[in-house]
Amino acid sequence: MKFQKLKQNYIQGLLDTKAILIKSIDEEPFTLRSGQKSYMFFDHSKLAISPKGYKAFIDAIQYQLKETYGENEFILCNVDSKISAQMVGSVAYNLNKPQIIYKSQALVAIEKGPQRAMTGDSTWNFPVAILDDVATGKDGTAKGVGDLVKENFNYVTDVQIFVGFIREVQKTTYKMHYLIIQEELLKIIWPDLKPKQQKAIEKELNIK
Repeated sequence: MKFQKLKQNYIQGLLDTKAILIKSIDEEPFTLRSGQKSYMFFDHSKLAISPKGYKAFIDAIQYQLKETYGENEFILCNVDSKISAQMVGSVAYNLNKPQIIYKSQALVAIEKGPQRAMTGDSTWNFPVAILDDVATGKDGTAKGVGDLVKENFNYVTDVQIFVGFIREVQKTTYKMHYLIIQEELLKIIWPDLKPKQQKAIEKELNIK
């Protein structure tokens, strides 16, 4: 299946599952994981509970992974977000790929077993693909995980990040791949937004 079709299926999944949440101008904006305020929020957990929507998402991410790495081996890694671990597990199973298991410091602190933030083979020397659902476009959570990969796996030299949605494309420490950018998605959903939602988005974009 062509990438554009896979991308369309992913976008339709977001729409069908109402995973794109837009607040109105008279409401308090969401607080994103980065601390940034936004009237728009992507709840990929709503997408993930739909078999059709989740499959569309994973299919599109897998296409980008195959386009990037071809027949070469690579390793998957998760971040500490709602569905990153599910994404990595699904792709690892589908493509028969190894994975680095990342756990946040909060989880490590309460874990009863080995106090490890990262689990994997220290001798691995393949590229690492970090999967997440969304990104602001700046260095964020995934960058921190990428740094930990480099610290814990001395033979890994290439780390790249793959996400579904990105707010804006900026220069980042690790190359970032995405399925759709905010500007493109807003053009699709704009006609269906209520006037107060449109005003909220306009206010946010003007502030930026």
